[in-house]
Amino acid sequence: MTSIRKQELKGSLQGALTSGFITAIFMYFVYYQGVISVWAGLFIGSTIFLASASYKKLILKKIIRRTNLFFLLIINTFFNVIIILVIAWIGVVLFYMDGNFGILFRDLDKLTSFDSGIGLLFGLTLSIFFNFFFIINTLIGKNVLGKLFIGKYRTPFEVERVFMFLDIKSSTAIAENIGHKRFLSLVNDFLYDIVEPINQTKGEIYKYVGDEAIITWKTKYAIKQANCIECFFRIEERIKSRSDYYLGKYGVVPEFKAGLHGGTVITGELGYIKREIAFMGDVLNTTARIEEACKTYNQDFLISEELIKQIDGGNNFNLTEIGCVKLRGKENEMKLFGITRDSEKIENSD
Repeated sequence: MTSIRKQELKGSLQGALTSGFITAIFMYFVYYQGVISVWAGLFIGSTIFLASASYKKLILKKIIRRTNLFFLLIINTFFNVIIILVIAWIGVVLFYMDGNFGILFRDLDKLTSFDSGIGLLFGLTLSIFFNFFFIINTLIGKNVLGKLFIGKYRTPFEVERVFMFLDIKSSTAIAENIGHKRFLSLVNDFLYDIVEPINQTKGEIYKYVGDEAIITWKTKYAIKQANCIECFFRIEERIKSRSDYYLGKYGVVPEFKAGLHGGTVITGELGYIKREIAFMGDVLNTTARIEEACKTYNQDFLISEELIKQIDGGNNFNLTEIGCVKLRGKENEMKLFGITRDSEKIENSD
């Protein structure tokens, strides 16, 4: 099992246990104050979390790019309520009715009882809660809302971050060739396709600048198992796997280049009417210049020497020393390395 898969499994287990713990508390104090309620709550809560995660992966991700937020809210609410009610009823029968489903269906009044109403209200509350955070995360990005609420970033402070500037190649020529409307559609498809590789490698999309995405990691996540490098190659694999789709719809498969660098930046809230958590500092300027240098040195992916020295693990890539480069707008030279995937090492590891 790869480290990425282990990270995903760990996150799923943590989420399931948290959901189960909250539901166990609800079941204990609302239904029956006994150990059986704890076990029932753990089963119901964790199963609902895992079922909802599967729904998002198998269904929601396929419709999210084609549906506006209003209909997404309706669809999300419908599926979440169905998942919550079905699993809740199964849990109640298994733990409180000795697994005899016939009792439940013979006495339909149990489905409309006061206790069922309380359960339904709890389910609807969870659904609204999930939908609220889903929509907010869609609009402003994940891991942002809670930090804005508690005012964590009201006072600027220093953090260690790694950034990747990822830019579509020859975007102007593509836009002129296929038209600006179709090009915007292509960019949207591309930005959708890079989300999963970013999530898998513990990254976050900081912001979009035209057809460029700025991706960031906490340094400890970026350097662990070379996540920040692995992200680029996973995006490559994702776009390659969808080449038929891009060729059929746009007549071109988007190619891209990226610069990677890290260090200390300042972070804090920015704006008043429209607030965001911003990062500022020389690290971002330098990363942007590294990405620009890809064209100069005919490279798809460049990384700074400073960052490559910190990378922990991840041997499935080759480094090509570009040398000490004077980046645009920078006084001091910086040593850069080109990175390519080592397919031979990957095959041997498999």
